[in-house]
Amino acid sequence: MKKLSLLALALSVSLLSHQAANAADKAIVCTGKNLLPEIEKEAPEIATNLKAEANSIPFGKGLTWKIEKAGFPPSYLFGTMHLSDPRMLELKPGAKAAFQGSQSLALEITEIIDPKAMAAKAFGILKYTMYSGAENLDTKLKPEEAKAVQKLVQKKLGLPWNVASKMKPWALMGSLALPACELARKRAQKPFLDMKLGLEAKASGKELVALETLEGQMKAMASLPEEFALNGLLQSVKLGSRMDDLFETMIQLYIKEDTATVWALMRRVGENGFVKAVDNADYAEFQQVMVDARNESMVDASIPLLDKGNAFIAVGALHLPGENGIANILVQKGYKVTRVTP
Repeated sequence: MKKLSLLALALSVSLLSHQAANAADKAIVCTGKNLLPEIEKEAPEIATNLKAEANSIPFGKGLTWKIEKAGFPPSYLFGTMHLSDPRMLELKPGAKAAFQGSQSLALEITEIIDPKAMAAKAFGILKYTMYSGAENLDTKLKPEEAKAVQKLVQKKLGLPWNVASKMKPWALMGSLALPACELARKRAQKPFLDMKLGLEAKASGKELVALETLEGQMKAMASLPEEFALNGLLQSVKLGSRMDDLFETMIQLYIKEDTATVWALMRRVGENGFVKAVDNADYAEFQQVMVDARNESMVDASIPLLDKGNAFIAVGALHLPGENGIANILVQKGYKVTRVTP
């Protein structure tokens, strides 16, 4: 079975997984720890490799970027994280000034500002998230694997197995892989940053623009080979609380505006939650489908807004860095891209 970075898959699905669980709420307490000190202590050579790779990634440090081109008023590109952790909900001064001064806000999808409407629309395209006919996870997994997944579903989500087993693995894993504290916040309908920005933009009369569609995002996830998602689902069972550590590490890196290290880390997550010395060889297919291709299409959708100027374009932070990232694509199209310091 091919392997795929569980952290990468979980993060990509998180924007689409805000209606998942119905278990009784528990206190919203996060227990994850930053893995980087452990990596530096236990595997210093891997820590060195991570730093070296991160330093080589274009636009890998920074969340807010000023976009300029002669003849057009400047706009801004901003990287979000599709999580509701309160540490990530307040814009830093530079980003806040850019957002407040903008006339339009572009998000990956705009349905997120109305969870009920989003859920209704998702219900109309269940072919991407649910099996039909006799297919279910019991027919896709070995008996012992299905039993392990069922146990975790009951513990974290409280869903009956006859319902959960009909969910396609990428859709179910999007909730199972999230830390318990994040699931609790979702059940409590706590906003995440993209949603918060969308609501503020609507309230202030800014033009709200979608760069993608909900169906398009679901279709992209569903297009990944099923074995990738099945592997991610099984990894979420094996990792247990280690997933909380991976998310906490990612959150702390995001707060430091270090998206490059997040990228380097995601490509090396091992089955035990620790980090491997080399890239996951099968990660490239995921990156092409879920990141690179979407970066190109989101840039194309952004051009009309950039031509008007005064736009604030907010997309998942991992779409910004790299040779094929949105920031570099804009440079290739003739725009000047400059980091806005926090």
